[in-house]
Amino acid sequence: MASTQNTIDLDSQSNEILLNPRWPQADYQKLFSLATWAQEQQNLQGHVWVATSGSTADSVSNTKLVALSKQALICSAKSVNSHLQSEASDVWTQVLPSFHVGGLGIEVRASLVGAKVVPALKEQKWDVHFFYDVLKSQQCTLSSLVPTQVYDLVSNSYQAPSSLRAVVVGGGVFEVELYKKARSLGWPVLPSYGMTETASQIATASLSSLRQEEFPEVRLLSHAEVRKNAEGFLQVQGGSLFTCYAQNTENGRKVWDPKVDGWFTTEDRGEILEGCLHIQGRSKDYVKIGGEGTNVARLRSLLEGCAFELDSGWPLQLALLDMPSDRLGAEIHLVSGLSETATLQVAQRYSERVLPFEKIRKIHYVKEIPRSDLGKILWGELRRRL
Repeated sequence: MASTQNTIDLDSQSNEILLNPRWPQADYQKLFSLATWAQEQQNLQGHVWVATSGSTADSVSNTKLVALSKQALICSAKSVNSHLQSEASDVWTQVLPSFHVGGLGIEVRASLVGAKVVPALKEQKWDVHFFYDVLKSQQCTLSSLVPTQVYDLVSNSYQAPSSLRAVVVGGGVFEVELYKKARSLGWPVLPSYGMTETASQIATASLSSLRQEEFPEVRLLSHAEVRKNAEGFLQVQGGSLFTCYAQNTENGRKVWDPKVDGWFTTEDRGEILEGCLHIQGRSKDYVKIGGEGTNVARLRSLLEGCAFELDSGWPLQLALLDMPSDRLGAEIHLVSGLSETATLQVAQRYSERVLPFEKIRKIHYVKEIPRSDLGKILWGELRRRL
């Protein structure tokens, strides 16, 4: 038995399929059918199917689905509630989609402690002014946002309401300069690290970090264990881990569990130092240009910092891609949805901060940078367009 409702019964053994209602009907039905088939194959009960927030699928119908048990969602929610010291008197704002773990997690956390959840979208769309009005009028205490939404608050010079005590920020890279500007306006932002496969965040800055000025470390939450394997990839174990994947492939439907001895190997490289995570980037972000190794994720962060300094708008209509090169093996290209003048200004500032082999070799102009509901660049789609 499956349901497409965004609210779930945590005590029920029924399965739920939560997909983006704005997807083309044919793709939606194909993924719904995939989840139905997969849960029968695995004899699943008490699970919720959601799509990964990853951005490399070449089409909607090939999006990877994740099966999370309701117990995994509860495990994550209990840990986050403890970290945020959340209780029944809290009021959450809800602006993240309930068909992603970010929005779904808020609902589960609130239900466990009896906290209130206040919808803060205007006609089902993000509107920074409407959101801010809801925060103030409802005296909200907790929220969860993506960096794009934080940028909108900062660019409007909104001061954080006094009732608000914590805002978890995830779903993308939270740039240091944006963090500092948000904090200068009083926003109690807490950078976090998580993924769909772990039913939301597994590491988050502490509440005590709000008493300091520097960008905080993200500390492992109580429900998760993280280690580094021999290749430098982070591995996760804990009660909030997913059960299995399902995906439509060229060879037909596929359902599988990639965990080994209870450990899930992520695509992220990093270190664990004194209980804090230090993310260094994904394997695909490491490339060699003319024999010199570089981390494209670091270069993208540099580019975003330059664009932020030049007030180029958000979500950023710029993207760096490593492209194949017969001569160098790989080279850096810039994709821009900005004007030529604005693009060249950012590119110039970027070039002043990188090594010669990391400089931009070519600029592609596009109407817009394709992004997901959470604002993540759809890299597969972007490469396909080029």
